[in-house]
Amino acid sequence: METTSIFSIASTNAQWLSARQATVAGNIANANVSSYKSLDTASFADTLANVTNKLELTNANHLTGTRSIGDVAIERSTKNVSLEEELVKSAEVRSQTELNTAITSSFHRMLLMTVKP
Repeated sequence: METTSIFSIASTNAQWLSARQATVAGNIANANVSSYKSLDTASFADTLANVTNKLELTNANHLTGTRSIGDVAIERSTKNVSLEEELVKSAEVRSQTELNTAITSSFHRMLLMTVKP
């Protein structure tokens, strides 16, 4: 099993949240277009699994490999855009972003406490 840094997971999550927010914003912007069908991102679990499966060592002596999230998979729905659902998704993205920031800040503070004299 590969070890993964909490900061790497937080970075991947932040990129996924950014892609999801952009998708939700696009849905809201196109809500009045009758032929437009809503879009959504693949789940974060699927995105994280895809990223961790792409780990590559650039040198046998390196402890971690290079990662790239690439494009987050976007799924097209068969239903029209519901503004209520999109606003709920937007609120979820905001709360998840705040949680990601809080956890990352806590780990950063703990890391700094271990290196202070």
